[in-house]
Amino acid sequence: MARSEAASGDIRALPVSRAIAGEPAVQAEAWLAWLVAASFAVFLTSNPFYLATACLTGLVVYESLPRGSRRRAYGLIVKIGLFFALLSIPFNVLTGSSGSTALADLPRLSFPGWLGGVTLGGRVTVEAALYAAGRALRLVALLLFATAFNVGVDHYRLLRLVPSALKQLGVVATVAVLLLPQAFAQARSVAEAQRLRGRRMRGLRDAGAFVVPVLAGALERSVQRAESLDARGFGSTPSGGVMTGRSKALVMLSVGLAGAGVCLYLYRGDNALPAVAVMAGAAVAAMLVIRARGGHLQATRYFREPLARSSALVIGCSALSLALLLGMRIAAAGGVAYYPYPTAAIPDLHPLGVLAFLCLLAPALYLAASRAVEERGDD
Repeated sequence: MARSEAASGDIRALPVSRAIAGEPAVQAEAWLAWLVAASFAVFLTSNPFYLATACLTGLVVYESLPRGSRRRAYGLIVKIGLFFALLSIPFNVLTGSSGSTALADLPRLSFPGWLGGVTLGGRVTVEAALYAAGRALRLVALLLFATAFNVGVDHYRLLRLVPSALKQLGVVATVAVLLLPQAFAQARSVAEAQRLRGRRMRGLRDAGAFVVPVLAGALERSVQRAESLDARGFGSTPSGGVMTGRSKALVMLSVGLAGAGVCLYLYRGDNALPAVAVMAGAAVAAMLVIRARGGHLQATRYFREPLARSSALVIGCSALSLALLLGMRIAAAGGVAYYPYPTAAIPDLHPLGVLAFLCLLAPALYLAASRAVEERGDD
């Protein structure tokens, strides 16, 4: 008999905020829709102005979340990600620069072909700097959106949204995603404990006394989380046994269509519509396989939480943001697709493009309104 997910309905991670007029906080469905819309929106544009707006939006949503142990752990992850994103600008410029507007001339160093034939230095152009800055802004925006999502979402509720056929993969992904922030949180705890005992690291010889308890504590927390998920029925194996011939055929069809779609996009980049149609067919075939495999695993729940108005508002704003940017990209309006070569020019800035990213502030606005209601209630 399949195990039940009923107990998971009463287990909640740290709540983001209380309710506004009795409504729950932003639900996992809304956070997932927000992340998908934000990620696609970032990839739909290469305009530095829009990408900078996306970075500010992700930062505002991240800062609107309450402070806690997860927030402090993710803070270090954000700093490390920002460092490598900014480091990519000089790396991309120094390893290859083209364009008509020269910015500086640096010493040139070329490696032989058997070492990759990479050239360092040489002529640095404004076009290459703008192109590298746009890629760095995209990385920063994706990092901030992903961090805000991981801090704000309830991972237990998010795992309940995974199709039954992918429950095991969802458990593995959840444990893997939470391993790094748990390691940082454990590092803070170990460092504070050693500081209270008057012990300080004076070299590599003392590193073992710090690294071993950090890794052991992080792994122990991850194992405990995996065991709690398994006890609640997450990751139960389907009772259907071997895949049927129809499922195997759909898997082969999905993989074949996905490969054909990638080839069409690479060799027929001027017309992406056939590639998109083929990739959509691959997605439909994959969903049919997931549905067929998930039918063998039955899960029961005490209740199904209805979608709150606040979450519906976040989903609606996310869909509006994606629709605006997609429409502008199709219509080639507002400078959404910016390419600095061969000569750099000031990118266009359209109010609709800015509005599209400002729509992604919906979770932050709701959390701010929720805190305002709490403060008035406490007074």
